[in-house]
Amino acid sequence: MARSKRKHCLRCARDVEVIYHHTPAVRRWWKAYFYVPILLLPALPFLAGDFAVSLPLMMAYMLGFGPALDIIRDPPLCATCGALIPR
Repeated sequence: MARSKRKHCLRCARDVEVIYHHTPAVRRWWKAYFYVPILLLPALPFLAGDFAVSLPLMMAYMLGFGPALDIIRDPPLCATCGALIPR
């Protein structure tokens, strides 16, 4: 678990260090996951026309949006007591 900045914990009633389940570098890489379709936009007519390989690969890529959003939206936790820190 990676340490980050300090925030106010309601349970501890003081400012504490917060932790995330994933490191900030991992969260940055998952944000880049959403820019891949923009880079592939010029090749979209060819990719959409290839029903045997490219279309199933694009569908599998779309299935990864849920886990990627889950990692990016991971709420911060109190390092002392483990409570969720409200935004």
